[in-house]
Amino acid sequence: MNALEIKNLSYSYDKSSEVLFDISLDIKKGTHVAFVGHNGSGKSTLAKLIVGLLEKDKGYIKVLGLDINKENIYEIRKHVGIVFQNPDNQFVATTVEDDIAFGMENRCVEYNKMHELVLEFAKKVGMENYLKKEPSSLSGGQKQRVAIAGALSLNPDILILDEATSMLDPKGKNEILSLLSKMRKNNSDLTIISITHDVEEAYLCDEVFVLHDGKIVLNGTPEEVFSQKEKIHKFGLEQPFLLDLKNKLINIDIDISSCQTLSEIVEKICR
Repeated sequence: MNALEIKNLSYSYDKSSEVLFDISLDIKKGTHVAFVGHNGSGKSTLAKLIVGLLEKDKGYIKVLGLDINKENIYEIRKHVGIVFQNPDNQFVATTVEDDIAFGMENRCVEYNKMHELVLEFAKKVGMENYLKKEPSSLSGGQKQRVAIAGALSLNPDILILDEATSMLDPKGKNEILSLLSKMRKNNSDLTIISITHDVEEAYLCDEVFVLHDGKIVLNGTPEEVFSQKEKIHKFGLEQPFLLDLKNKLINIDIDISSCQTLSEIVEKICR
């Protein structure tokens, strides 16, 4: 079963100019895909349509085989977690602890189990020392970590990250991406959808969709997409540093074809 199926999807905010136009795609269960594009390309609108926060104009969206409609939306949201770019839009409680617990309370998770999960995921995002703090006292990056912890604590089948690492510093971003990688290893069915303008983040995914003016203009593995240098420049994107480095090393006859990360390349060169 596909995690997500979209066919001929179109959407307009003002019913005159379409923000998304005739989008069709499938996302396999257990994959990590990225939607990249410049501001205004339609990425965040697509995320909101997938979780039913906006109602499509044309086409259909199926999440885990269920059509997104009024009858199915509650069931779909049991399986989908989303973290938005601005975490202030997601805070509903007066402390970090209560905010992480909020979704589990709505699902009637037993108190002791919920308390364990709050602490577990607070530790995983590095926020275990802030559980009694008010969200308003946190930095933007800390708020984002709390929002991510809250989404992950619900053990979603599909996790949507809408620019969710944009407020984190490089160290924090790497920690979150490492956490997501570990969660995928522990749950091979977990599907992650990253809505991002960060090509470095997208390069670590299994599949990349490039959106431009509401249309999918490129699609494939990160290597396939970002190797098309002229095309991605045309759509306002840059080649990821890791791919650029790989190409330059290959050009001077250093075989790093088996390396997937920067640390692996460094280790290979040091040998």
